[in-house]
Amino acid sequence: MKNLGGGLGGWKKAELPVETGTLPAAPTAGAAPEVDATRLANLNTFFSNLPEGFYTVKPADLNVELTGTTVPFILDVRTADEFKAGFIEGAINVNITDVPANLAQLPADKAAPIVVLCASGHRGAIVMMHLQMIGYTNVRNLGGGMNAWVGAELPVSTAG
Repeated sequence: MKNLGGGLGGWKKAELPVETGTLPAAPTAGAAPEVDATRLANLNTFFSNLPEGFYTVKPADLNVELTGTTVPFILDVRTADEFKAGFIEGAINVNITDVPANLAQLPADKAAPIVVLCASGHRGAIVMMHLQMIGYTNVRNLGGGMNAWVGAELPVSTAG
């Protein structure tokens, strides 16, 4: 941002052009967008009830869960190229943009544990929220995503 040295007086003193006449009409507000009341209420409920940790799981804790009796379903929402470069063993790869069309790849039981991940946690959080809002009740996001998993020096598989 810059400031005009000397202001309008300096502009006029330099004999630069100045518009005269009537001012342009004040802008008018457009129409308010249509909002689906049910979706807005569901979103409000979701945000109002976020627990401590915001439905995330730490990489070390997930690694322990993967060797337990109830292993969570791992949904990796990165691109295919990101996935091929390194993934958590057993993860299913569905690009974030394809998740709504591929719900059949998820557990049929909406109470089954699911962990969503991406590279940093952002895309995973979006999908985690989407899944919760459509009725999945045990969905978490890998905090820090695959970057945090790799940073914790946990096992990574690659597509060969």
